[in-house]
Parts: sequence; structure tokens; C-alpha cells
Amino acid sequence: MNVLAVAIGGGLGALCRYGLSVLFAQGPLQRLIAGISHLVGGEASFAMTLANLLGCFLLGILFQWSESLASLGETPLNPHALLALRVGFLGSLTTFSTLIGDVTVLGSEGRAVVSLTLLAVNLVGGCVLFLLAAASVRGTLS
Repeated sequence: MNVLAVAIGGGLGALCRYGLSVLFAQGPLQRLIAGISHLVGGEASFAMTLANLLGCFLLGILFQWSESLASLGETPLNPHALLALRVGFLGSLTTFSTLIGDVTVLGSEGRAVVSLTLLAVNLVGGCVLFLLAAASVRGTLS
């Protein structure tokens, strides 16, 4: 049952990630981000960054919500649903390996500033969004 939960969540997360890449790298929103996407290495890296930041934010919400309810002795969700969301959906929505690949390629192309900007936005931005989401849930539930 755990494998099925992860597979379903992973499939949905992967589809969402692909949808973001189509929307921003090839779709109607490409013009909207054209002016800023070069800061993180292009439209594809922008879509990946958006997926990573969104995933960090959603994980912060899910984490704090689960922790807050658990501290009250309540079960937030079925364990299979939590596994599907955390490991499956959010695990496939976000991507560390693609981030490192993009950072490495940009660096090898002599684009060190863009490479470091991409890394910083993903890592620092992800941590900040996780903490903000967790704090928001904590504040809402208290």
C-alpha cells in the first residue's frame, strides 16, 4: 500500500512539474518571465525554481500542520496519504538533481553569477518559504 501511495503521489507531482515547465518554458507565460528568467539561467530553470519553491512552501505547511495536530494527540491524515503527499507528490514536484545539473552546466559555461544566483534562490528561498509556511500554520492553529 505504501508503494502505491508513493506512486500515485509521485505521478501527480511529476505531472504538475511538467505542467509548470510547459507553462513557463514553452507556454503563454513565457513572455511574462522573459525579462527575469535570465537571472536563473533561462525559462526551464525558472520553472524548476518555481516548482522547488512551491514544494518547499507546501512541505512547510504540511509539516507544521502535521506536527501541530500530532502534539494535540490527533492524526492529521491517513499515513498513506501523508506518504503520498510528502514523498510522492512533493518529492517528484521538486528536484535537487536538476538544480545541481543546471548550476553545474551554467558554471561550466562561465556563467558563475547566474549559477550562484540559481543555487541561492533555490536553497535560501526554499528554506525561507518553508519557515514562513510553517510559521503561518503555527499562527493560524494557535
